Amino acid sequence: MLTVTKVTLEKGKKTLLRELSLSLIGGQILQVMGPNGVGKTSLLRSISEISPPIKGIVKSTFVSTLFIPTNGGYRQELSVFQILNDMSDEGTETILKRLDKFRIADIKDKPLASISDGQKKRVMFAGIDIKENTLLIIDEPFNTLDNDGLILLLNVFYEISSKGGAVVLSTHTAINEIISAVHNKGFFKEFEIRSLEICPHDPRDWKLSKGSGSFCNQELTQTKIKKKQPGIANEFIKNIVRESHLLKKELSDLSWPIVLFLMIVCVIPLGTTLNQNDLINIVCGVFWVSILLVMIFASNRLLHPEFNQGVLDQLIVKKRSLSIYCFIKAVINWILVGLPISALSLPLSMVYGLPGPSAVAMGTSLAIGSLFISGVLIFFSSLGLMARQAQTVISLLSLPILIPLMIFGSAIVRGTLDGASVNNLYLLLVGMSLFCILTVPFICEKLIVLASE
Repeated sequence: MLTVTKVTLEKGKKTLLRELSLSLIGGQILQVMGPNGVGKTSLLRSISEISPPIKGIVKSTFVSTLFIPTNGGYRQELSVFQILNDMSDEGTETILKRLDKFRIADIKDKPLASISDGQKKRVMFAGIDIKENTLLIIDEPFNTLDNDGLILLLNVFYEISSKGGAVVLSTHTAINEIISAVHNKGFFKEFEIRSLEICPHDPRDWKLSKGSGSFCNQELTQTKIKKKQPGIANEFIKNIVRESHLLKKELSDLSWPIVLFLMIVCVIPLGTTLNQNDLINIVCGVFWVSILLVMIFASNRLLHPEFNQGVLDQLIVKKRSLSIYCFIKAVINWILVGLPISALSLPLSMVYGLPGPSAVAMGTSLAIGSLFISGVLIFFSSLGLMARQAQTVISLLSLPILIPLMIFGSAIVRGTLDGASVNNLYLLLVGMSLFCILTVPFICEKLIVLASE
């Protein structure tokens, strides 16, 4: 059962809805209607628990909640099959059957960005896991669909309702009109369709119809079923598989940080001095400043694309672990950017005149320290989601936190040059990196939720 009690919604300084109260049980369909800008999408996001209301309470006892936005929700670079495999809990065989059911089996290997808007809608519908007691929340579902697509969607509504679930949708076209348009009036003859009409002029002016018809198995909605949370191992596997698919599409984006690092460390000697002793004195600062700047400017790819495309909203609705998601993001960024740069620093630092042991110390300290940098940058990237257009500027604010790391890393190289023991500095660097990478993802989870509101 879904209960909305005296909910007030605001967007910016504008009040969209005030003191809205309604309830929805299994077998019912609620269509939210009204002109653009009255708060239909905001209400759906509130019911989905993406954006909590300013006032009031939204409570759902449905086992699972699904949110389908007007567009987006998935990374455009991934193929249709990869998207469904990531977002669905079903096996490969079931996913293939859904692709065939929604007439999109022939495009399963195509990137989402290369298919039409109508086909994208079908992909989103194919990703709906129809289970007992499911609440489906869907924004403007009828746009861009042909008659065949409308019938397939109505079938989804029918299956969800028949299993004790409910549907909440925003639309400009009443469901009854859609049913008439596809010449099939048998879909909802046993189900209650309710309408919430929102007035654009007064946030208090909304009308909720009582609906018509009935559903003979409403007692199914009263059954208490424990909501299942996805396992930690499954979360790790899903995130790793998904990131590996994205990496194949982003290899060119990941190569430029390494090229930029090479350019900086190779050009600086030409603009300063070629004296060997002077180069040895500046090598630590050059390498550490270079890796800091390169990783900061590469941090735009961490969370920003997925926030803009609505992927993070989907993770929130599906109760996926955002902390594991951020942890995997940070570790993969370290592996793909931090470690290659650290490996390159070995021969490059020897060009600066560092002896072999000191060059190894340089590479090792950079490898350990870049893990700390990745952890800090995932934090500032999640913080920057609230700034929207100032991602890089927010990430640059991490420099004061990273300066101590640069000091300790440089001290390791200098200590190796002087023949001093640096084991304690290595332990300090390892401790800082592990503490950061294991604690920051939990903070990032809260920041992502705040940014989505």
